[in-house]
Amino acid sequence: MREQDAYKDLSDVFRVEDNTLAAEPFTRQVMGRVRQQKLMRRAVVGGLGLIGAGIAAMQLPQLFAEWAGLEKPLADALATAPTELSTAAISQINAAATGNPMWIAIAAGAAFCVFAVSAFERA
Repeated sequence: MREQDAYKDLSDVFRVEDNTLAAEPFTRQVMGRVRQQKLMRRAVVGGLGLIGAGIAAMQLPQLFAEWAGLEKPLADALATAPTELSTAAISQINAAATGNPMWIAIAAGAAFCVFAVSAFERA
């Protein structure tokens, strides 16, 4: 009982102290600093973004001038790329399998781990 009375006295002291301190000026000061930092950060990021956009805009004419003659070679490369990539991948797999069959086990283990994680992952 005595301990409860002592704690009650302490809580009364702290309550009186809390009531005498005004939170409004402190809150205003802290929030003022937060607003200033936010405005400064917004100005710096926005300014750097505008500078980057200006640099990129100055390079666009040069980019479009070099791009004009690439339509046909680019379309041809994109049309033949899947077959070339698949044959290259198959030849690499065959070379790895004949050189060291352990690579097949490693690839199968990695594929199994990816499958297990994707199958049992709960979002």
